[in-house]
Amino acid sequence: MKNTLEFAWNLYRDLKLSSVRKPKTDIRVWEMHIAPYLGAKELGSVKSIDVLLLRKKAEAKGLSPQSVHHVLGLLRRILRRAIQWEVYPGPIPIFDMPRVNNDRTRFLTREESVILLAELKRRSELWHDLSLFALSTGLRSGEIFNLLPEHINLSAKTVAIVDTKSDNRVVPLNGAALQIAEKYLARNTGSYLFTTIYGNKIVFAGKLYRRAVEACGLNNGIQDRRQRVVFHTLRHTFASWLVQGGTALVVVSQLLGHSDIKMTMRYAHLAPHQGQEAVAYLNDYMQNSVTSRL
Repeated sequence: MKNTLEFAWNLYRDLKLSSVRKPKTDIRVWEMHIAPYLGAKELGSVKSIDVLLLRKKAEAKGLSPQSVHHVLGLLRRILRRAIQWEVYPGPIPIFDMPRVNNDRTRFLTREESVILLAELKRRSELWHDLSLFALSTGLRSGEIFNLLPEHINLSAKTVAIVDTKSDNRVVPLNGAALQIAEKYLARNTGSYLFTTIYGNKIVFAGKLYRRAVEACGLNNGIQDRRQRVVFHTLRHTFASWLVQGGTALVVVSQLLGHSDIKMTMRYAHLAPHQGQEAVAYLNDYMQNSVTSRL
């Protein structure tokens, strides 16, 4: 028992699972997809072929690439923790992970944003303000929910983003975002900048936001989940509007905190005129230079 994968899972469950965002999901994945096949297997005997067979079994059940990725990801995390906690020396088997395309391209039109914000304001001042703040800054939901009062600089009109998935950065606040920051700074009792009505930390966008989206009909008839409006859509909307307005992709990349500008290139098609304007400017610049020499 002590040298089995199930033993390593029990350690992971007792020592790590409480800090996982959705522990019930990991428990379900373990019980349904990993334990029946590998639970009793000794840690040292879990080989790359076992990982491949587990993937094939998950795919045979009709699981989506994202779900299969979750199954294999949980197994890999368990094994890595087992090595970290010196339960067994390793090595980690090779994990051939399925390709998952989670890129969301949907963004709101101006009319859709007005409708959604109005519906949110009718339901909740807090979620209206959170959504407008996201739309105005392009911050990830976790970055917004983790903001502390000291991250806001009212005189400089900026917000500092720290301890995030990418490098720390400073994002300017426009008029709407600045007003929201000032409002919640005035209300703050020493905890996170934005909290629930009970003063608790906000973890994720919940039912209220989803119901507002549903009430606006923004997801009617949409089957592809990547095209459905979620809270993260506000971040895409921020970026899309900036690019359409002529903001350079490198600036958008910096504001979004992308670690690689390739991530920002998904918005390039929204401003095809920028390339034409750039070469036109170069042509005019060269002609003016020649003319000035005559």
